[in-house]
Amino acid sequence: MVMKNITRMLVCLPILAPYAFAATAHGVEDSVKTYPLKEVIITATRGSGETLEIPMAVGVVNEIDFALSRRMSLDDVLGLMPGVFAQNRSGGQDVRLTIRGFGARGSGDRSNAATIRGIKVLADGIPDTEPDGRTSLDLLNLSSIDRIEVVRSNASTLFGSASGGVINFETRTSFESPFVGTDNRFGSFGMRKNGLSVGSPIGSGRLFISASSMAFDGWRQNAASSSTQFNSILTSDLDERTNLRVLASAAANRFSIPGALTQAQFDADPSQANPTYLARRERRDNRVGKLAFNLSRTFLEEHTVNVVGFVNPKVLARSERGTYRDFNRYHVGGGIVYHWNAPQDQSVRRITAGVDEAYQDGSILFYKLVNGERGDSLRTNKREGAETFGIFVQGEVWLSDRLSLTVGGRYDKQHYIAEDYAAGANRFAPRNDAVFENFTPKVAVLYKLSDHHALYANYSGGLEAPAGNETDPPPSIPNTLINPVLAPMVSATYEVGAKGFESFGSTSVLQSVSYSLALFRIGITNEIVPYNGGAYFFSAGKSRRYGAELGANLDFAWGISWTTAITFMDAGYESYANDLGDFSSNTVPGIPSTIANTRLRISSDGGMRAELGAEYVSNYYADDANTLAIPSSLILNANVGFGIQIWYFRFEAFVGVNNLTNSKYASSAFINPVGGAFLEPGLPRNLFGGLDINLDL
Repeated sequence: MVMKNITRMLVCLPILAPYAFAATAHGVEDSVKTYPLKEVIITATRGSGETLEIPMAVGVVNEIDFALSRRMSLDDVLGLMPGVFAQNRSGGQDVRLTIRGFGARGSGDRSNAATIRGIKVLADGIPDTEPDGRTSLDLLNLSSIDRIEVVRSNASTLFGSASGGVINFETRTSFESPFVGTDNRFGSFGMRKNGLSVGSPIGSGRLFISASSMAFDGWRQNAASSSTQFNSILTSDLDERTNLRVLASAAANRFSIPGALTQAQFDADPSQANPTYLARRERRDNRVGKLAFNLSRTFLEEHTVNVVGFVNPKVLARSERGTYRDFNRYHVGGGIVYHWNAPQDQSVRRITAGVDEAYQDGSILFYKLVNGERGDSLRTNKREGAETFGIFVQGEVWLSDRLSLTVGGRYDKQHYIAEDYAAGANRFAPRNDAVFENFTPKVAVLYKLSDHHALYANYSGGLEAPAGNETDPPPSIPNTLINPVLAPMVSATYEVGAKGFESFGSTSVLQSVSYSLALFRIGITNEIVPYNGGAYFFSAGKSRRYGAELGANLDFAWGISWTTAITFMDAGYESYANDLGDFSSNTVPGIPSTIANTRLRISSDGGMRAELGAEYVSNYYADDANTLAIPSSLILNANVGFGIQIWYFRFEAFVGVNNLTNSKYASSAFINPVGGAFLEPGLPRNLFGGLDINLDL
């Protein structure tokens, strides 16, 4: 009861505080005002715009917001973003991510570990998401990221399969002078991460290079992981109107998968691995690379053309479901986007149009699994390919100085290819193809109450493609390689929101407030649902989600700030039945009704900084029948750091504790499991620390 009351206080205080301090704040005349949101530009909307003038839910996480974290995976950096649910599945780099419930199905016995569904992921504007909608984060090094842009609204009109939104990771390129830096982190259960980065202006551009090595023994059996990454980016102004970005990255990641436990196993010893996963030594071994460019050219001040191209080779190995699998894949793609940006005094302010295409193909060799290793017996040689093509247009009209109207639409065509060769066969295998076509519309209005506050409403169509492993047919449908009854998820999002900020001056107790509120209703047709432990996937008839998101940040005097993010969601099936029963009135599994994160930060002029955070997740279900429940959890975290400048050196040292109270909880769950194993235990109390050193040259 005490812990619940503490949680309520932590969550509610940021909401009530503006009213408590309003009289004091408005009674003081400011000599200096700062409006931090006014300068926040979001580039992940395929047309850069200020946060307040974008009619959808967007947010930015800056490097300072996660400087004192482990920086191991996305749960270390995205907890304070409303609508986002980041779950670390075993304490290492394997993370499960959902936005407004999209991506929740990507957790199960057959679902690919360390992949994200339904969310478009970009790195410096270059897509990392595969044509079938899956995204792996093998190339992501959080130590080299300067900021993270998150679009939580349905973004399918601009990006295709992006019903859950867009996440864009921006590499550190804002430095003005050469530097060399090293970041080092150590922690419980053999956690170690070391990185080296170099940055330098080069002519009219900048070059940034980083390399890192990470290892984690894991706290559960069969949960060790390791990673080696290289990332580089070169930006250059070729002339006054032309900018070029070139990215080159490579990574070798290896991680084991402990699997889910039954309730009895979880209660007895949460550190144990699933016995079957342990016997098979389930794991992933990924080697990937990427070479990409982003060329932008401005013509006649108002017209800009942006051209993107990339190639992304992959060599993957897996011990999975009783077989050893070798993947060889190549992922190529690109696009052209045209922007027309008119002067501020014109009513038609912006037009964005473009075309993009991506293609991935390759072989999968299935071998017999012998003591967790690849045997000599080749069972199957399978080809798996996917292609996506899209064309879109969006226009923004300002009907008055304060009222804007945005209208857009996108046509998508998705093509899946599958061929299956029997072991030892030399003949050409029968080929199965599936083609899906869809049009997604968008209409949005935004009204600026003032220069610092805005209201908006939007309607957006959504599209989420089935992933390649989800297209496998069930045994009841023979003589085919692609499930003929599985269709893309099509959704319609209705959203209203408010956003803004206010500054009260340095002499006020409450110095500034920024906030974001969004209410939404999402209707979904053909929700993709894992069946029989994720062995196969089917399409539920109809489902819906009602939700509310609140994000707020309050900056007080004395270096005190309070940030909170709260998400409420009611997700249910409206029409869904299979041979196991009728689930039409049940809750959609994998989606908690309440997620709340809050953080109190105290900073001093002397370089000290301390943070106390709380993470609350309500109970939710792991199955369509709503018989397997994951209990609610409350996790407390704390850290403290100190920074000092000595000559040209900048030192940042910190220590932290996650799960202060050593709570026993489930950090994730398998959806619709077989055999009752559905709980993935979360990390117990764990300590970490680090030392970052930066030398300005």
